[in-house]
Amino acid sequence: MVLDWRDNLNDLGILRPPIQRELNTLPRALDQTDLLLIAALRREPRASHAQLARMADIARGTVYSRLDRLESQGVITGYGPDINPAKAGLGVLAFCTLEIAQGSLEETAAALGAIAQVLEVHTVTGPGDVLVRIVARSNDHLHDIMQRIASIAGVKTSETHLALSTNMQRTVADVLTGN
Repeated sequence: MVLDWRDNLNDLGILRPPIQRELNTLPRALDQTDLLLIAALRREPRASHAQLARMADIARGTVYSRLDRLESQGVITGYGPDINPAKAGLGVLAFCTLEIAQGSLEETAAALGAIAQVLEVHTVTGPGDVLVRIVARSNDHLHDIMQRIASIAGVKTSETHLALSTNMQRTVADVLTGN
């Protein structure tokens, strides 16, 4: 699997259609070497294979084969920059719970994926059927996005919550490496 800058645009929902990910599945357990490489990449995302080998104290060939395996298994999904949404002009963060018509999940998720400001779409338990994470330039912009969401055929009702601040944020790499 070849990864480039376009793969990171998936996080913004810009280039690729939404992908279906199964939760709690891992082809092979991550070992200490995998975790060392992930930690090194987290610290230095632009490091070469030779630099990663030095940082993790392993052979360059091991770095290459491990990264290749982690990419092909979908564990590592990109190497792009972490973007601060507010500094990029997207200072409004909202979470929206949608109730959708029975049997409309696939079409609804595809329609949500076509909206660039929709970052994530999750099927959930509890009240509502789908949880959506959205970024916007302003409240007016968010209102326009919500109008687009409301016009999706499968959407019956929505409830939106604005994030006033982000008090803690962690990546999966942080969880795996204990940061």
